Amino acid sequence: MSRMINKIFTGLVESWIPLIIANIFIAVSAPFVVAYYDYRYFVQWYDIASREGLAQVYSKALKTAYFPLTVYVFVFFHWIGNSISSYLHLGESPSNPVVVAIDKIPYILSFNLIYFFLRRKYGPRAGFLWLINIAAYSTLVGFQVDLLVALFILLSMIYIEEDKPRISILFASLATLMKQVFAFTALIPFMYMWKTEGFEKALRSSLLYFLAPIVVLSAPFLVLDPTNFVYKSLLFHESRFPQDLSLWAIPLYLSQFNIQQLPRFLSWLWVIPFLSFVIVFIVSLYKNSITRSNAIYYYILLIAGMLVFNKVGGLNYLTWLTPLLAAWCARAGGREALTLKRLFISLPIFSLLIYPFLTIFAATIAGGDIFIVEDASWEPAEGIFYSSYGYGNPLTPLVSILKSSPTTYFLFRSFYNAMPYSSTVLTVLYNAVLIYYMVKAWKKVTGGDDVIIDRSRDEA
Repeated sequence: MSRMINKIFTGLVESWIPLIIANIFIAVSAPFVVAYYDYRYFVQWYDIASREGLAQVYSKALKTAYFPLTVYVFVFFHWIGNSISSYLHLGESPSNPVVVAIDKIPYILSFNLIYFFLRRKYGPRAGFLWLINIAAYSTLVGFQVDLLVALFILLSMIYIEEDKPRISILFASLATLMKQVFAFTALIPFMYMWKTEGFEKALRSSLLYFLAPIVVLSAPFLVLDPTNFVYKSLLFHESRFPQDLSLWAIPLYLSQFNIQQLPRFLSWLWVIPFLSFVIVFIVSLYKNSITRSNAIYYYILLIAGMLVFNKVGGLNYLTWLTPLLAAWCARAGGREALTLKRLFISLPIFSLLIYPFLTIFAATIAGGDIFIVEDASWEPAEGIFYSSYGYGNPLTPLVSILKSSPTTYFLFRSFYNAMPYSSTVLTVLYNAVLIYYMVKAWKKVTGGDDVIIDRSRDEA
């Protein structure tokens, strides 16, 4: 019986049915949900670009804490969405499902391309793990840009494995053009080229394939208003306190979100251990070999370290790491594979389901406020919830029922009151798993653990 079940499951994994089901879910949900907080600023970019020119975005927008490719991608697809919507006489409202669906096209494509690359390179199991991990859906449905970033990181790693470091560093450049912090990923292909071709060739290739695309795409903003471009893209979050699932946010939780009680140095203290980690990582790259078989562990070590040491632990950030972990799970064997798969499935459950359930959803039912760290202000949770999901979303009747029942209201009010403590516990658990990944990856690259290189792509 168990053999039959395993055969059916293997057949399902190797078929295209899971991908079809995933895309049906995306098709019926993606057009109707956006992350209200970020999306309103994205729409402002488009408004400025359409009125005053694209080069004015960093000068005039309230918040542009991204590098230029993020701006280009959103403005272009939002223009297409508005044009089609206008042609169909549907209006140009930002909440128009047609506009939202077209806005999400690059991220829907990224979701599917990640599946195809994982399946082709690491086998059906890796693709299937990607499809059952909720991090991708949460990021896509909520309209975050991280799926495109995750695709670029995955491709950067794959092209190292295929001994094509110049293409690898080009994708590191594209990831950096989405989010600045990924400039560090260029260290891996750069060091690979240094060790295989010499420093001068590595430097020339890095200038051409990594730095040049960044300079070219940033040029309109640098020429027009270099001060605002540098400040808004690099220094905008300088003074904000840590937030979400960052270990640095724990003092904020324990203070009951009272930033007046916290020392200002908490907003920048994270830089010291973060840069210390980067230095240790660079030394490890220099001292240890970088091969096509162990490159994946360098990427996992770096990205997991960026998540652990960063002061902003955004819920969507886990998406950066997820494709790499799916590949690791698929190529691992024995007890290691079982442990990795369990953590792979459980990590987003308590970071992307339990954590929001005990925070913003509990606050919505209890009629409470949520502290927005970026703005250092309290906002009604119910307003954020309905601005993101709309009043017609399937959860609306459930919210009404839970709010109207004295028992469930009391329960969720208790969750809301305990939010500082539940946030602390979940933050510790989340980062403990990431640190576990870091330790395992560190052992792989330093020779303290065996590296399993190849497994059959179609292995059940």
